[in-house]
Amino acid sequence: MTQPTLSILPMHGAIAAQRSLTLDVLVKITPPEIPAQLDRPPLNLGFVLDRSGSMGGAKIDYARQAVIYGIEQLLPSDRLSLTLFDTHVHTEIPSTLAIDKHRLIDQVRRIRPGSSTALHGGWVNGGMQVGQYLNPAHLNRVIVLSDGLANVGETNPDAIAQDVHGLMQRGITTTTLGVGADYDDALLEAMARSGDGNFFHITSPEQLPNIFETELQGLATTVGHSLSLTLSPQGTVVLSDVLNDLARTPEGSLKLPNLTLGDPLYVALRLQIPALDTRTEVLQVHLQWQAPDQSAPQRLSASLHLPVVSPEQMSDFPAHPEVQEQVALLMAARARQEAITFADQGDFDAASGVLRRYGAQMAAAAPASAAIAEESAALADLSVAFETEGPSTLARKRAKAEAYHLNRSRTSRHGQGPRNQTP
Repeated sequence: MTQPTLSILPMHGAIAAQRSLTLDVLVKITPPEIPAQLDRPPLNLGFVLDRSGSMGGAKIDYARQAVIYGIEQLLPSDRLSLTLFDTHVHTEIPSTLAIDKHRLIDQVRRIRPGSSTALHGGWVNGGMQVGQYLNPAHLNRVIVLSDGLANVGETNPDAIAQDVHGLMQRGITTTTLGVGADYDDALLEAMARSGDGNFFHITSPEQLPNIFETELQGLATTVGHSLSLTLSPQGTVVLSDVLNDLARTPEGSLKLPNLTLGDPLYVALRLQIPALDTRTEVLQVHLQWQAPDQSAPQRLSASLHLPVVSPEQMSDFPAHPEVQEQVALLMAARARQEAITFADQGDFDAASGVLRRYGAQMAAAAPASAAIAEESAALADLSVAFETEGPSTLARKRAKAEAYHLNRSRTSRHGQGPRNQTP
């Protein structure tokens, strides 16, 4: 399959002579498009399902539907397991090939809710099921669904996230799905971030089948994992900010989400460039990733050279609309984080105001596009939610999940389903 392309897009294609400036730059990683006939690596999935008492009724019903949907999409060469947890952890389906789907689906339909929430123990068991058949050439993932707080066994978020990171280093990633208003969003986000997976906030259990569809489609089109991006400003250029909220490797490189077909990744940077008088190389970037069908890491590099022109000529180099759009979306993620901070202080009016002001600013200054229009609507809707829900945690959870996806080059509504649903 064709390799991705790595490009660097500056906000302006030149710099004015003898004038220092702050320049926004976009690093774009473009994978190949999805082919008509997709030959994907086998999946090795561990479904981990909360069946505590609070999952009764519609939640457990839609959770069953979601897992059944997942099973129906698998190929006979794929593996799956199903771990259930409440006070205790139970392996409902030990890791098996997805061959006898009728039997597997019948087992899922018999799931009933129980009592407490041994989330960490359930995740550990799911990881063990995947690890029994770990193959670097396959796509190995644990998918955790919960509506509550970890209150049995290990409950420390830092300890759990550290365990998840350790499993990720072995090649098993973790995605988390939080349902309703009572789950621990800090824990589930930390698990997804440490596990190089996705984090979904689900306002209504009816969204679960669609969320599973999004997750499985993403896995099926994954062409690169363990991505890292090294940024090397040249000369006296200074990297003053990375607008994405991304973790770093021990060597200081940025850790990027998986690369999926037809789905570009963006990293926005802010450079401080000194006064120059000749064409200069200002930035080098180096991308490394692991392809499922390759044993050795894959690498790409790119560099940015900017011409120096007179101040009068700068009008010939207008702002790049794609850079403008991505910077605006990432600043919208930051506005959500600021709103969360205000909400945690009990100032819900301030939380709402931050979102309302940035939404208006973005609509006025950013280039017109479908992504900007959708984001403006999402900010307005979230602003109302903070204002009207007050101490309810739903708006906070939604803001956290939307910021998480924006920072990973996904839309703020990624996998979220329709707005204005209630659990």
